Amino acid sequence: MGTYYLKNYLKMEIFSAAEKDLQPSIQSQGGYEWWYFDGISHDGKYTFVMIFYRGNPFSHRYIRALEEDSSRALPAQYPAVSIVLYKYGSPIYYSFTEYPKEKAKFNSSGPTIQMGKHTAKQEETEGGLQYVLDLDERLPSGDEFYSRLYYKGIKKPVLFDDGTSNVNADHGWNLTQPRAEVRGEFQLQTDGEKKGTINFKGTGYHDANAGKNPLRNDFKDWYWGRFHFEETTLIYYLMNKRDERQEYAWLLDGGNNVIQSFEEANFGDYGYSVFGLYQSHKMEISAGSLSIQIQQSEVVDNGPFYRRFISDAFLYDRDAEYLQKATGITEYIRPDRIYWRSFWPLVSMRIRQEDEKPHWVQRSKRLYRWTW
Repeated sequence: MGTYYLKNYLKMEIFSAAEKDLQPSIQSQGGYEWWYFDGISHDGKYTFVMIFYRGNPFSHRYIRALEEDSSRALPAQYPAVSIVLYKYGSPIYYSFTEYPKEKAKFNSSGPTIQMGKHTAKQEETEGGLQYVLDLDERLPSGDEFYSRLYYKGIKKPVLFDDGTSNVNADHGWNLTQPRAEVRGEFQLQTDGEKKGTINFKGTGYHDANAGKNPLRNDFKDWYWGRFHFEETTLIYYLMNKRDERQEYAWLLDGGNNVIQSFEEANFGDYGYSVFGLYQSHKMEISAGSLSIQIQQSEVVDNGPFYRRFISDAFLYDRDAEYLQKATGITEYIRPDRIYWRSFWPLVSMRIRQEDEKPHWVQRSKRLYRWTW
């Protein structure tokens, strides 16, 4: 098992500033930004992940434009939205849609993102901060999806600074809602039948990432995850950069105060996926009397350059002699593999262009679900 020490390098800007959220900031060729939302129901039955992209880093069209050094190789040209809803760890709805640049709008009043019929809006409530997500999509296969979700958390986390330091960093991470109470509903239609309304109550997470360069230029690989324990939240962000490791991990209390920064990470149980992706499946993060073991056991998205897990974390305090368990979402990505053209036919089956004729697999209910 390898051991790495967690350090804060100044090449990355880390902050928590709600007033900067849901706003475009990257204009450089090959740049990207995304706004990430997830949630797990209190009973563990449903899990979802929804991401708004500006400069979709997985887009073949974007990659080709970059290789041609084209004036079209700008983030604003490649907006996208990905949606996945899991039931007991199995996807019951999946979509990844790229939109024409004209269908991506950003409104500083709110603020609000709109891509196609999908919107994410930030609102201030009495004593809190709320995000409202409306997603509405019909796929070429005939599947339909609608959701309205409310993310309610405290007004301003005190985890990081106000985002004014290290403004020339290549990568920025804005963590505005480490923990939120999520409520709302999903409505699905599959196989031509309406599945009724799924009422959702659970715990969620929201952040935003932005980079000035293509992912592969800065990162060799990267592990990310979050776990909500009874009264605390663990967030880790472990990146293997081209020239150094850059790693962060914190345990937060209910007020988003850092109660422990972690100094050491141990990686183990390495193995290959069916696509030859080599990664660790077990991690231990520790500092002082605290030790957190993470087991990435249930793969819910298994791609050639990206994997998502519903994982378990065990928090142990040697001094207090207590053990807590939490279920959370973890991810691993190897960005250079996005450029391996041998994988592009598989990716083309999953990502559709809203303004173009859909891939023939996407028009088939059975075959498209096979790509999930």
